[in-house]
Amino acid sequence: MAGQVMLLAMLLAFQQWMFAAMIVPSLLGCMASLVLALPRRSQDAQGGAMPAGGRLVDASSSGAAMAVPGSDPARLQRMPARHLELLLGMHREADRLPWRTVARRWLHPFSMNVPIGLTERGVVCLDLQRQGPHALVAGTTGSGKSVLLQSWCLALAAHNPPERLQFVFLDFKGGTAFRPLERLPHCVGSVCDLDLQHAVRALHALDLELKRRERLVAEQHAQDISALRFAPPRLVVVIDEFHALRDQLPDVVNRIVHIASLGRSLGMHVIACTQHPAGQVSSDMKANMTLGLCLRVRDAMQSVEILGSGVAASIPPSLPGVVYCNDGEGVEAWRCAATGDIGHMVDAIMLAARCHGSIPAPTLFSAPLPRVAKRLPAASHAHGMPFALADNGVTLQTATLPLSRGNIGVIGPHGRGKTTLLAAIARWARFCAGEPAHVRWTSRNMGGYATRDLPAPAHGDDVGIGTGQEPITGIPDEPRPISIAAGTTNAGTAAKAGTPACADSETDMPPRRIWIVDDADTLFDPFCADPLAAQLREALADHTVTVVFAVESSRHVRIPDHCAIRVVFPTADKATDQMNGIPADIWASLGPDALTLPGRAVFIDHAQAVPVQCVFGDDS
Repeated sequence: MAGQVMLLAMLLAFQQWMFAAMIVPSLLGCMASLVLALPRRSQDAQGGAMPAGGRLVDASSSGAAMAVPGSDPARLQRMPARHLELLLGMHREADRLPWRTVARRWLHPFSMNVPIGLTERGVVCLDLQRQGPHALVAGTTGSGKSVLLQSWCLALAAHNPPERLQFVFLDFKGGTAFRPLERLPHCVGSVCDLDLQHAVRALHALDLELKRRERLVAEQHAQDISALRFAPPRLVVVIDEFHALRDQLPDVVNRIVHIASLGRSLGMHVIACTQHPAGQVSSDMKANMTLGLCLRVRDAMQSVEILGSGVAASIPPSLPGVVYCNDGEGVEAWRCAATGDIGHMVDAIMLAARCHGSIPAPTLFSAPLPRVAKRLPAASHAHGMPFALADNGVTLQTATLPLSRGNIGVIGPHGRGKTTLLAAIARWARFCAGEPAHVRWTSRNMGGYATRDLPAPAHGDDVGIGTGQEPITGIPDEPRPISIAAGTTNAGTAAKAGTPACADSETDMPPRRIWIVDDADTLFDPFCADPLAAQLREALADHTVTVVFAVESSRHVRIPDHCAIRVVFPTADKATDQMNGIPADIWASLGPDALTLPGRAVFIDHAQAVPVQCVFGDDS
């Protein structure tokens, strides 16, 4: 302001009246601001101010922290410590059969308002649906964060059946916090930081679940998920050590932010727990975390981040479980009720679920592909031969190899399982109920290629797929001449070769013909002079014959003319694998171990590709 006064004096001295008039309004504004600031400074000098809202602001505290009722250490010491069972009426001394209490409570309307702690005045309840819909929990090591999360989840499960409420646990502290809760019938998924690939699958599954609920709401023209006629259960995503999730998986953590942004109307809630809320939680996510819980922290700034006050830094270490709750309407101090016997409470909730006849909900996501798959889950055989576990990025399913939709190529290096897969296909084709096939086998030996007709199976033989692949038996010692081109094989020759004709007596249709060729690289060479190469080219163009061949390289294979369906075993060389048909994103997701794991392949059916683990995989 002094500079403006000097400038005004100089302009008046030089008789610059117009410029002087332009300076006067700003000078008057500065003077008015100075006059208004003087009373405020005098109040600050006296030690504090009383702003609107009636909360005292202490100018000496960092971040202008609020004085919270109940923050006196003496009052914190007087807060009672009780077990959660007492608050829920499930204590063993008061209730010999606590599962009946849970079963009766499940008959009440849905509510997320559950008892969680105590103050001097009585029981404290948290309502995640009303006060949330999302919560951010902060606290240093040993402050009681995990105990708070366990008690909160158990209280929610004791008040609501699994048909109305479900949990997904993401534990980035080694899995110790939520392992006792995985037995809850409400749990539809649990992962820890020991398997980051599993955690990525969980976040991907949550993103797909969010989109599924969006479609349900849009299709029924509803305002939110609660307005649906058959609304899906509320889904609570509980994350312990959120900062570790952000550090280890920075590329996918935005999916949690997406849930926090859209989850309110879709019945999805997030409870994120971290040691460092300042700087570790993005502003987009923090804007949706309306419920803040802060246990003891070492830095007052961490407390200010959650509460707007640094009082949580003054909680004594001798009082674990003391928490300050900020729900946007005020800050309240209370003490969390720890669970006395988690296993006993989980058992009671499981018995209540049996009493209600609750059907276990399918898991939202599954573990990644195993290193060895010895058996396949039950699946329909109508669409082909079950041969592997397929991973769609979220769950594992049974992959079927269609033997009636064209030729099939098995591509990959030596020792990965190509021949074993061909043997499994031959066994399946011979034993296929209702439609046995005329199967011929061509393999390479020291003297060239040998072709053999596989005999009919003996009565009572079993396929044995997934039970340990035995070598194909019953192959004649001497090779037989082959004429598998169109029109040269009929039911009579099949019966003569020892393969049962499955032709109908009225239609006289020949059996399905399958030619299996192992080590076919030489036959695909355009300069190959072997007569078998010409027969192979004819069979590949014949739609009445299914050719299943194995090669080490697809260099001479014309795709999709020769085979639109392929099982590709990776070579660990990116350029070669992409030439063989493996998409770049799937190749990057396999990892260095999976790229050389026996039985690990990519199943390509025309435009669809999915990683698989064949049932005969062996990591020895």
